[in-house]
Amino acid sequence: MPGKLFRVLCLHGYTQSAQRFRERTGPFRRGLKNEVELVYVTAPHPATDFASQEDGDSWAWWNRMPEDADRQWSEISASLRMLGSTMREQGPFDGVMGFSQGAGMAAMLLAALQAPGWSSGEMAGVAVPRFAILIAGFYPDMMARITTAAIRTPALVVVGTGDALVPAERGRQLAERAFARAQVAEHAGGHFVPGNSEWRARYREFLLQKHIL
Repeated sequence: MPGKLFRVLCLHGYTQSAQRFRERTGPFRRGLKNEVELVYVTAPHPATDFASQEDGDSWAWWNRMPEDADRQWSEISASLRMLGSTMREQGPFDGVMGFSQGAGMAAMLLAALQAPGWSSGEMAGVAVPRFAILIAGFYPDMMARITTAAIRTPALVVVGTGDALVPAERGRQLAERAFARAQVAEHAGGHFVPGNSEWRARYREFLLQKHIL
């Protein structure tokens, strides 16, 4: 067992929570337990989707508000500030992992950490993660409010060709539009975090390629 575990900040999907995401990433977490410590956090906003309103453990990094972009941006800004505080208090983190909406949030977090206005303001003193693993994600509409520059952090973007909720093409767009150095890896399944032995080997390969393990 290595002397140092690499710490990864984990951002759940829409209507999930830290605990739910932890449960749904069991194979991933157990398979990499000797190399990686996963730190799960819950988004600050209650999810307003009608299917989640009766569930007290459904959270969002932002709620989609097509009719009120400024209000939507306010929720994203609050999530960025919350994550900045978390990273200052519990960090440093070697990497960030995001699933679905959490992948989009992770991309905006990395963008903010390199954008001059944010990195010297709300994100001052926050160490920039060395890698990102983004699963079933998409390019957020609000990214341009942070920066239009390509994110320099190396990223592994995982897409499912059978994902009906977030089609694989949206994940490819996230890789192409947001990152300067992103690898896209496909699996044949749907909207989940692949964590079998084959995929654990692929995650390790990515980390080895980036000289992280």
